[in-house]
Amino acid sequence: MKKQLLTVITLVVLSVSCASAQAVWGIRVGASKPMISIKGDGGSLNWSGKFGIEAGPVLYYNLKNNFYINSGLLFSLKTFDLSGSDYTDKLNMYYLTLPVYVGYHIPIGKLSTYLQAGPYISYKLSGKEDYSDADVTETLDVDFLQSIDAGLGIMYGININKFKIEVGYQYGLTNLLKNTEDYDFTGIKARASSLFLGISYVF
Repeated sequence: MKKQLLTVITLVVLSVSCASAQAVWGIRVGASKPMISIKGDGGSLNWSGKFGIEAGPVLYYNLKNNFYINSGLLFSLKTFDLSGSDYTDKLNMYYLTLPVYVGYHIPIGKLSTYLQAGPYISYKLSGKEDYSDADVTETLDVDFLQSIDAGLGIMYGININKFKIEVGYQYGLTNLLKNTEDYDFTGIKARASSLFLGISYVF
């Protein structure tokens, strides 16, 4: 999986370098709120995470007739607090995400706006679970989640000079759960989604 992600990143970089005259680079920073939906065994459960930081370089590649391609390499922190009345349980996961969106410029009056959508792939760099109760305090690796997550995303934005104010949503299509020596998730599926609000600056 690591080799596949590196291959995708390399192809994107090479394609951009071959047509740099039509490409505009920038940087995106913002806040994202992750969510995980779990279904199986006749029931469902939704985990709503805390707002985390998302940042990284982005690319806008202009096509014809107001179309363009938007990609980038974004680092994000996803935190979930699963604590109960007599224990604390927090998940902290670090992801690197590569989106490849097709966008279209939509002028609305004097505003320059745009709408874009497409696939994305995320790689889990690391994950830790901090658990404590009256008897034990421990930090564990989050090894029951897949390293690769992929899905579809959509984003709407407004251009203000070199700044872009953006709001977006991503929905994961990958089952995040994997069976380990300690966990058996047979018949259970979990999918991730997230909301994003941020600002991009193009150079």
